Amino acid sequence: MLNKFKPVLAAVFIGSSLLAAGAASATTVTASCPGTVTSTTRVFKVTTAAPGATCFATGNGNISGNNQGANPDPLFALMGAAFGTGVQLIDKTDSGPAILSATGVSGLSGLWSFILPAAPKGFAWTNLVLAFKSGQGGGPVRSRITGPSWAAFLLPNGVTSGSWQIATGQQSLSHANLYGQLAPAPVPLPAAGLALLAGLGAMGAIRRRKA
Repeated sequence: MLNKFKPVLAAVFIGSSLLAAGAASATTVTASCPGTVTSTTRVFKVTTAAPGATCFATGNGNISGNNQGANPDPLFALMGAAFGTGVQLIDKTDSGPAILSATGVSGLSGLWSFILPAAPKGFAWTNLVLAFKSGQGGGPVRSRITGPSWAAFLLPNGVTSGSWQIATGQQSLSHANLYGQLAPAPVPLPAAGLALLAGLGAMGAIRRRKA
């Protein structure tokens, strides 16, 4: 009698394993920026799918998205020093085009998402950084907070949405900026080149066998 139920039990076990694997793959990770805080530190948080974002930089002042002028956006210099040339502002939430969207502006938490525009021919987007700037609002806790007024997170490859929070400081979100680096795209080998490499590898294997 028990043998009749073995296929059913096996199916239930496999189904449960798949559900568990799906739950594991949907794990989320919250990153705090800055990582080290005191009682007067404003803390920004971003939650994404695993492996999670990392705190890239924080500072006081504004992140305007402008690389020129008397007070250029500091993230251009910081990203340039870390990644090299090709850093660009992709979008900000208080100007078009609507590539980056964020809910909860003028609040303390919300969601964010973006759809990357196509990179120019021969290039690819890399080193995406999402930054949040605090604005006005909140309660009495704000008076004892010394900063930072903005925080930037380096996003994992493939992550295009998540949630954000200003955890302490009670100073609401002013805007969010999305930056990226345009780097030369890898040039794929033509089919003839791949065949040549495969042939050379086979010849090497034959010579080793003869030796």
